[in-house]
Amino acid sequence: MTTDDPDRAHSFGAVAAAYDAGRPTFPADALRWILGPGRLQILDLGAGTGKLTAVAAALGHDVVAVDPSEEMLSVCRRIPGVDTMVGTAESIPLAHGSVDAVIVGQAFHWFDHSRALPEIARVLRPHGVLGLLWNNSDTVVPWVRRLHRAIMGEDFLIGSDEYDPMPTLLQSDLFSLVETARFRHWHDLDRGGLRQLAQSHSRIAVLTESRREAVLEQIDAIYDGTARPPEPLRMPYFTNCYRTRPSDLANYRRTLDAPVAPPL
Repeated sequence: MTTDDPDRAHSFGAVAAAYDAGRPTFPADALRWILGPGRLQILDLGAGTGKLTAVAAALGHDVVAVDPSEEMLSVCRRIPGVDTMVGTAESIPLAHGSVDAVIVGQAFHWFDHSRALPEIARVLRPHGVLGLLWNNSDTVVPWVRRLHRAIMGEDFLIGSDEYDPMPTLLQSDLFSLVETARFRHWHDLDRGGLRQLAQSHSRIAVLTESRREAVLEQIDAIYDGTARPPEPLRMPYFTNCYRTRPSDLANYRRTLDAPVAPPL
């Protein structure tokens, strides 16, 4: 997965509504695995329209959602009881040691890790947790493979868009043992929803209008040849999860920089 294209990285704000309607949520069990029991103060970093934020809030956690896109956050603000802040992973607008957990859904690959990982370690409390999640569609299903090729192009290789954060986390001296888990879930879509799913992808968002419409016509054809209305089209996903905690070095550095913040 390419992460160095600024046009793609900043394309999501213009398609916030399509992103919110077309993209899947995250399984609650995945977040329970990352966070464990108890009510926590959580930062959803790169929160977008709040897909992961909503799951954390529904589980009873106190959540602040941070994203660089005001357009994305305007959708996220519809979630009751959630605080939102415009900000980036490289300059998090929170105090030292102010949250119990940082969760990142579908966004970690866009970060400048050399700057973002020290910031994440800075805002985490001692024994806090960093949880990374990605929804990856199950391309074993033939129509899902056709959908991916329509969105990503004919030269797209199945699995080539899946990002593995493990090397980045293991190379950092700021985080300790990394644990992994995978969860299965589905996202129900109608014809318009499948089109919005395609529109929410950064590759489609930066196309010219004529090229984008040509791709969307392919998406419509896939729906018409696969769906059996009035039943929804069930998009199968696997959610890959990574869980790690600040290292002793990160905790030591934090105490040197500033005292741990009181509860929010």
